[in-house]
Amino acid sequence: MKVTEILARYALEASYRSFPKEVIHQAKRCFLDLIGVALGGSRQPLAKILLKTVREFGGNPQATVWGHGVKTSVAHAALVNGAMAHALDYDDTHVRGMGHPSAPLIPALLAVAEWKGASGKAALEAFIAGFEVETRIGEGMGVKHYNRGWHATATFGRFGAAVAAGKLLGLDLEQMKQAMGLAGTQAAGLRLVFGTMTKPFHPGKSAFDGVLSAVLAQRGFTCAPNIIEGKKGYLEALGDNSKLEPMVKNLGKKYEVLNNTFKPFAACLFTHPTIDALIQMRSKYHLKPEDVEEISCDVARFCLDAAGQADPKTALAGKFSIYYCAALALTEGVAGEDMFTDRKVLDPRMTALRKRVKARGIPGYKDTEAKVTVTAKGGKAYSFYVDTPKGDPRNPPTDKELEEKFRSLAPLVLSKSKTDRLVKTIWNLEKLGNIRQLIRLCYGK
Repeated sequence: MKVTEILARYALEASYRSFPKEVIHQAKRCFLDLIGVALGGSRQPLAKILLKTVREFGGNPQATVWGHGVKTSVAHAALVNGAMAHALDYDDTHVRGMGHPSAPLIPALLAVAEWKGASGKAALEAFIAGFEVETRIGEGMGVKHYNRGWHATATFGRFGAAVAAGKLLGLDLEQMKQAMGLAGTQAAGLRLVFGTMTKPFHPGKSAFDGVLSAVLAQRGFTCAPNIIEGKKGYLEALGDNSKLEPMVKNLGKKYEVLNNTFKPFAACLFTHPTIDALIQMRSKYHLKPEDVEEISCDVARFCLDAAGQADPKTALAGKFSIYYCAALALTEGVAGEDMFTDRKVLDPRMTALRKRVKARGIPGYKDTEAKVTVTAKGGKAYSFYVDTPKGDPRNPPTDKELEEKFRSLAPLVLSKSKTDRLVKTIWNLEKLGNIRQLIRLCYGK
């Protein structure tokens, strides 16, 4: 099966007028969510390091680093914006693809769109095409790919970035296959680095590599045109019981963007069912930390695999600790970005409650499931089960809730007036004649 060619052809032929209205609206929701979390991540230490580095490297002023207004090369802008987009681990997630699709994709396509002066409609078109390609590749690679230690956001994110950039650059079919080949041969990213700056570096590097792949392909750089299915190619080398069929099944008929998850909590997605359960229990049973003897969490195996840090010492590590997240949810009833600070993670009250949290992986539990039992000091126990936490495609946030999330993050770098204009512009993205109008709203008070 010529999967690389089928996906490349789909991406080139996909047009704005062919997309259902709900798909276009969902794409705008992705832009709103991703730009918001990137602005929120723009003052993180990793952003400062990357920004200093790209300034020293130099480059033509082709595209903008959001939140800072620094002009740099199109590839460097994609790198920094992509890393900032994942710095808070608050960006959208595609569960079946086991990754964060928008973090490498939107920074890459917006950098190219700004460089070339593309329209908002063209940006939406490139996003949907790239999203479908990268998430379908992720689904085909399957859970075992992730289990082996690959960070799926990085390994399939390069494909989405390359396809979206290539569509904006007007690649033909052969060039698009070459761009996908270049993206596939650069695919990398290991889960060992979770909890460090390198995890968000992955989507940044994926955005960089996607842009580079599309530009090189446009200029005649050659690569294998069958990178996904070819002998010793992407699937054979990185796969484990991976399959080609899911990558193309119902392509152009069913849209994976509608299966996207938007995070209401600023932590690893696998902690969300537990957080959701404890917030609801706190409200329903009026539970207080000082009254709690033990919090027992039955979760999916992946939760302990990805977010099992039992003794976090930093804000970043807290995002990958089911123990801290459980203690936080019961104590504060919220789990926004402002709840993940070094001071909060090391707070003696939080540490004491965290040590009373027990967690175990339950065979057969889905990633969206959690059963939480809180035992009070008097011996009374309260239990709550969640299988569709807030943010899940079956329990999605409203547009208003996504706006509220955006407005909780953007003020770090934008005035209220500019934030309002940016929100309005994103909701009307298809009317934008030049994407630079959007980018000018992404920095400066």
